[in-house]
Amino acid sequence: MRVVCDSTVLIGLAKIGKLDLLKQIYEEVYIPEAVYTEVVSRGKGKPGVREIANALWIKKEPVKERRTVDLLIAEMGYGEAEVLVLGKELNADWLLVDDERARAAAVSAGFNIIGLAGILLLAKQLKLIPSVKPLFDELRKKNFRISDKICKRILKKAGEE
Repeated sequence: MRVVCDSTVLIGLAKIGKLDLLKQIYEEVYIPEAVYTEVVSRGKGKPGVREIANALWIKKEPVKERRTVDLLIAEMGYGEAEVLVLGKELNADWLLVDDERARAAAVSAGFNIIGLAGILLLAKQLKLIPSVKPLFDELRKKNFRISDKICKRILKKAGEE
Protein backbone atom coordinates (compact mmCIF):
# COMPACT_ATOMS: atom_id res chain seq x y z
CA MET A 1 0.00 0.00 0.00
CA ARG A 2 1.36 3.43 -0.94
CA VAL A 3 0.68 6.27 1.47
CA VAL A 4 1.74 9.92 1.11
CA CYS A 5 1.68 12.07 4.24
CA ASP A 6 1.47 15.80 4.92
CA SER A 7 3.34 17.60 7.69
CA THR A 8 0.32 18.17 9.96
CA VAL A 9 -0.16 14.45 10.57
CA LEU A 10 3.57 13.95 11.27
CA ILE A 11 3.74 16.95 13.60
CA GLY A 12 0.59 15.97 15.51
CA LEU A 13 1.72 12.39 16.08
CA ALA A 14 5.22 13.52 17.02
CA LYS A 15 3.84 15.98 19.60
CA ILE A 16 2.12 13.14 21.44
CA GLY A 17 4.88 10.58 20.97
CA LYS A 18 2.80 8.40 18.63
CA LEU A 19 4.70 8.68 15.35
CA ASP A 20 5.22 4.91 15.43
CA LEU A 21 1.48 4.43 14.76
CA LEU A 22 2.12 5.31 11.12
CA LYS A 23 4.71 2.56 10.83
CA GLN A 24 2.45 0.07 12.58
CA ILE A 25 -0.51 0.86 10.33
CA TYR A 26 1.16 1.52 6.97
CA GLU A 27 4.72 0.09 7.24
CA GLU A 28 6.05 2.73 4.80
CA VAL A 29 5.08 6.36 4.39
CA TYR A 30 6.17 8.68 1.58
CA ILE A 31 6.66 12.39 2.07
CA PRO A 32 7.54 14.99 -0.54
CA GLU A 33 10.59 17.22 -0.10
CA ALA A 34 8.46 20.22 0.93
CA VAL A 35 7.04 18.26 3.86
CA TYR A 36 10.51 17.05 4.88
CA THR A 37 11.82 20.63 4.73
CA GLU A 38 8.90 21.97 6.78
CA VAL A 39 9.07 19.29 9.47
CA VAL A 40 12.79 18.47 9.69
CA SER A 41 14.82 21.38 8.31
CA ARG A 42 12.64 24.19 9.69
CA GLY A 43 11.52 22.21 12.74
CA LYS A 44 14.90 21.90 14.45
CA GLY A 45 14.45 21.28 18.17
CA LYS A 46 10.76 20.40 17.91
CA PRO A 47 9.18 17.05 18.87
CA GLY A 48 9.75 14.21 16.43
CA VAL A 49 12.30 15.94 14.19
CA ARG A 50 15.08 13.45 14.91
CA GLU A 51 12.71 10.47 14.68
CA ILE A 52 11.35 11.62 11.32
CA ALA A 53 14.81 12.39 9.93
CA ASN A 54 16.14 8.97 10.99
CA ALA A 55 13.08 6.81 10.26
CA LEU A 56 13.94 4.37 7.49
CA TRP A 57 10.24 3.71 6.95
CA ILE A 58 9.59 7.38 6.04
CA LYS A 59 10.65 7.78 2.42
CA LYS A 60 11.46 11.28 1.16
CA GLU A 61 10.54 11.46 -2.50
CA PRO A 62 11.03 14.34 -4.94
CA VAL A 63 8.06 15.56 -6.96
CA LYS A 64 8.69 15.44 -10.70
CA GLU A 65 5.74 17.49 -11.96
CA ARG A 66 6.77 20.92 -10.62
CA ARG A 67 4.38 22.76 -12.92
CA THR A 68 1.35 21.10 -11.35
CA VAL A 69 2.65 21.98 -7.87
CA ASP A 70 2.98 25.61 -8.98
CA LEU A 71 -0.64 25.61 -10.16
CA LEU A 72 -1.92 24.06 -6.92
CA ILE A 73 -0.17 26.45 -4.54
CA ALA A 74 -2.67 29.13 -5.51
CA GLU A 75 -5.27 26.99 -3.67
CA MET A 76 -3.26 25.45 -0.82
CA GLY A 77 0.11 25.34 0.90
CA TYR A 78 3.29 24.15 -0.77
CA GLY A 79 3.49 20.94 1.25
CA GLU A 80 -0.13 20.04 0.55
CA ALA A 81 0.35 20.72 -3.18
CA GLU A 82 3.39 18.42 -3.23
CA VAL A 83 1.48 15.71 -1.34
CA LEU A 84 -1.25 15.73 -4.00
CA VAL A 85 1.19 15.64 -6.90
CA LEU A 86 3.39 12.98 -5.31
CA GLY A 87 0.27 10.95 -4.57
CA LYS A 88 -0.58 11.02 -8.26
CA GLU A 89 2.98 10.23 -9.34
CA LEU A 90 3.24 7.25 -6.98
CA ASN A 91 -0.33 6.10 -7.62
CA ALA A 92 -0.88 6.29 -3.85
CA ASP A 93 -3.64 4.35 -2.18
CA TRP A 94 -4.05 6.94 0.60
CA LEU A 95 -3.21 10.57 1.29
CA LEU A 96 -2.78 11.54 4.93
CA VAL A 97 -3.91 15.18 5.01
CA ASP A 98 -5.76 17.47 7.41
CA ASP A 99 -5.95 20.74 5.45
CA GLU A 100 -9.53 21.25 4.26
CA ARG A 101 -8.64 22.55 0.79
CA ALA A 102 -6.13 19.76 0.22
CA ARG A 103 -8.68 17.17 1.37
CA ALA A 104 -11.30 18.53 -1.03
CA ALA A 105 -8.82 18.52 -3.91
CA ALA A 106 -7.69 14.99 -3.03
CA VAL A 107 -11.26 13.69 -2.97
CA SER A 108 -11.95 15.40 -6.32
CA ALA A 109 -8.87 13.69 -7.73
CA GLY A 110 -10.15 10.31 -6.54
CA PHE A 111 -7.83 9.71 -3.59
CA ASN A 112 -8.73 7.99 -0.34
CA ILE A 113 -7.96 10.39 2.48
CA ILE A 114 -7.52 10.18 6.21
CA GLY A 115 -6.35 12.77 8.70
CA LEU A 116 -4.79 12.67 12.13
CA ALA A 117 -8.09 12.09 13.96
CA GLY A 118 -8.98 9.27 11.57
CA ILE A 119 -5.58 7.68 12.09
CA LEU A 120 -6.10 7.72 15.86
CA LEU A 121 -9.53 6.10 15.40
CA LEU A 122 -8.02 3.46 13.11
CA ALA A 123 -5.25 2.81 15.64
CA LYS A 124 -7.89 2.16 18.31
CA GLN A 125 -9.85 -0.12 16.00
CA LEU A 126 -6.63 -2.05 15.30
CA LYS A 127 -6.02 -2.22 19.08
CA LEU A 128 -2.76 -0.27 18.80
CA ILE A 129 -4.00 2.25 21.39
CA PRO A 130 -6.58 1.77 24.15
CA SER A 131 -8.47 5.03 23.56
CA VAL A 132 -8.54 8.19 21.48
CA LYS A 133 -9.78 10.80 23.97
CA PRO A 134 -6.59 11.09 26.06
CA LEU A 135 -4.61 11.67 22.85
CA PHE A 136 -7.01 14.42 21.73
CA ASP A 137 -6.61 16.00 25.18
CA GLU A 138 -2.82 15.79 24.91
CA LEU A 139 -2.86 17.34 21.43
CA ARG A 140 -4.89 20.26 22.73
CA LYS A 141 -2.57 20.75 25.71
CA LYS A 142 0.30 20.99 23.24
CA ASN A 143 -1.52 23.68 21.22
CA PHE A 144 -2.38 21.42 18.30
CA ARG A 145 -5.59 22.68 16.72
CA ILE A 146 -8.28 20.09 16.19
CA SER A 147 -11.93 21.02 15.83
CA ASP A 148 -14.55 20.10 18.41
CA LYS A 149 -16.77 18.81 15.61
CA ILE A 150 -14.11 16.36 14.41
CA CYS A 151 -13.30 15.27 17.98
CA LYS A 152 -16.96 14.60 18.77
CA ARG A 153 -17.46 12.63 15.56
CA ILE A 154 -14.35 10.49 16.10
CA LEU A 155 -15.08 9.91 19.79
CA LYS A 156 -18.61 8.77 18.89
CA LYS A 157 -17.20 6.32 16.32
CA ALA A 158 -14.67 5.14 18.91
CA GLY A 159 -17.43 4.59 21.48
CA GLU A 160 -15.88 7.14 23.83
CA GLU A 161 -18.52 9.88 24.05
